[in-house]
Amino acid sequence: MTFQPIRRQITIPTAHVMPSTLGPPSSNTNECFGAHPKDSALHAYSSVAPPEHATAEDTRKFETPTIEPTLNQSGILNTFCTDHHPGASTGIVNTDTEPYGALPEIRASGKGEFTCKTEQYAPYQNSHGWKPEQYSLQPGAEISAWRQQQNAENMRLRMEQLQLMRPCPPTAVYGSGLQSDPGQWERILKTREGVLQEKEMLFERQRQHILQLEQKLRGNEVQAHSTLLSQTNPYNDMYIIKMQELQREVTFLRAQFAEKVESSSKEKAELEKKLNAGEAESRGLKEAMKEATQKHSEELRKQEERVKGRDRHINSLKKKCQKETDQNKEKQQRIETLERYLADLPTVQDHQKQTQELNGLQEKSSLLQEQVSELEKRLREIRTVNREKETQLAAEKHRGQELMSTIDSLKEEIECFKQTEAGEKEKRLTQESEELRQEVLSLRKEQECLRKVIESQKKKIEQMCSKVKFLEDQVAQEEGTGDALKEEAQRKETALQQLGVAVKELAVQNQDLMEQNVTLQERLRQTRVAAEPAELEAGTIVTLYSELNLCLKELKSICTLLSQRMEGRDPNLSLLLGIHSAPHFEDQGGTSDSLCLDKHLDAVRHLKREIDDLRTIISDHYAQDMGDNCITQ
Repeated sequence: MTFQPIRRQITIPTAHVMPSTLGPPSSNTNECFGAHPKDSALHAYSSVAPPEHATAEDTRKFETPTIEPTLNQSGILNTFCTDHHPGASTGIVNTDTEPYGALPEIRASGKGEFTCKTEQYAPYQNSHGWKPEQYSLQPGAEISAWRQQQNAENMRLRMEQLQLMRPCPPTAVYGSGLQSDPGQWERILKTREGVLQEKEMLFERQRQHILQLEQKLRGNEVQAHSTLLSQTNPYNDMYIIKMQELQREVTFLRAQFAEKVESSSKEKAELEKKLNAGEAESRGLKEAMKEATQKHSEELRKQEERVKGRDRHINSLKKKCQKETDQNKEKQQRIETLERYLADLPTVQDHQKQTQELNGLQEKSSLLQEQVSELEKRLREIRTVNREKETQLAAEKHRGQELMSTIDSLKEEIECFKQTEAGEKEKRLTQESEELRQEVLSLRKEQECLRKVIESQKKKIEQMCSKVKFLEDQVAQEEGTGDALKEEAQRKETALQQLGVAVKELAVQNQDLMEQNVTLQERLRQTRVAAEPAELEAGTIVTLYSELNLCLKELKSICTLLSQRMEGRDPNLSLLLGIHSAPHFEDQGGTSDSLCLDKHLDAVRHLKREIDDLRTIISDHYAQDMGDNCITQ
């Protein structure tokens, strides 16, 4: 059984040829390692393949290095290619079981995939006394994984830098959001702090990974030197060649590792600069946010104070409006009641019509009374005639009864004569009986005629009685309306008398006011002549004059109302309600030295109150009179 170190037939390089054991040259590795262009994010993303698809290719590159063959190695390689056992392979990466997924520290179980399978050669090796440890190609695979991880991280960092580093400054970007939403600054700061923490974690992972790779490289070198110096094998040439190849690969990896360390240090310095710039920017943003929050809080306080002042002003205006609406409602109700009374009140034309109708009804009642007296006379005459006729009828009835009795007696006599006397007597009796019968028939006819006449007269009497009753009722109604009108006239006369008395009293009060006005004018002249300071008294004098003018206007309006009522005309509603009267002036002056002006002002105001009370009394009397008139109508 021969020993075959690798699966495929490959050539082994000589010492004078530098192999490229990692597939593409250093320029390509630099392109794959993260040398992305900075002009666009899409070109940077297209230069890096996804880690899932790139792992298999990278591991194959480490499995089958591109080594140039030489003539010195052809015989040795032919001796190696005799046995094609599928299970024996040294230095082949087992990628069929599990592909490389993420960082090397995440999957600890995947580190044993790149070990050499030398268990089948244990008997031969044990016979020579050399127990080689499992040689691992772990550093190459982990470097490829680390390279892919670096490419992905560099891609992600550049994408974030392109998103964050825009041409506009951060103050212009976040200027509008600062005034609108102060919480946006906190979100931005939190996201930036999270990005910085992720970058720091990434740096720590890279440092740990670099330290692990250095330790593994040192361990591999120590192991290689120990195997070279410790024991000898029949396969010394092959192991020497392999060790040379591994040393070259280690030197290449060290150079590449140094380049990577330099690039990572440069990137670290750039990232630290960016981190410092971001921290400075975050500090400026925090300061701007604080200033904006302070300004916003001050503006909010000012707005709240303004709103409170407006609310107070609105509440005061609402109270004033409520008072005015209540006063307007009271006035409107009073006006509506007076308008109802006035609408129900009769006008002068209605009064004249009522008087004319009353006169006509009185004339009709007099005529009806005359007709009733005449009808009563006729009834008396008819009753006397009926009594006479009734006596005549009674006499005729009595006479008829007597005649019937005589007829009966004559019949008896006729029968007797028939039996006793002769025919002459019979003839006489028959003639007499016929005459009596004719008389009885004539009397009966007369009696029937008299009955008919009596019945017709009774009907006429009943009709006359019904007419008399109707006329009596009508006369009673007219007498009631006449009495009501008389009472109303008496009430109006009494009201007019009361108004006359009130007018006289008002005239007396007006005279007193005129006298007081004259005295006040004289006092004012005296005060003007005097050299006392009249600045404090000017307001009270003006108010006194205004109150006196108002009282005079009110007295004039009341006098006109009383004159209208005396003349029987409808009063003026504006004067009656005091709608067009001048408003009441408040005191404009302060405390005055003279007490006379204050006393006069109090007297004038008291007089104005009495005038208002008098107006209300007149309007109430007027409304009551109108209501009584409506009830009587």
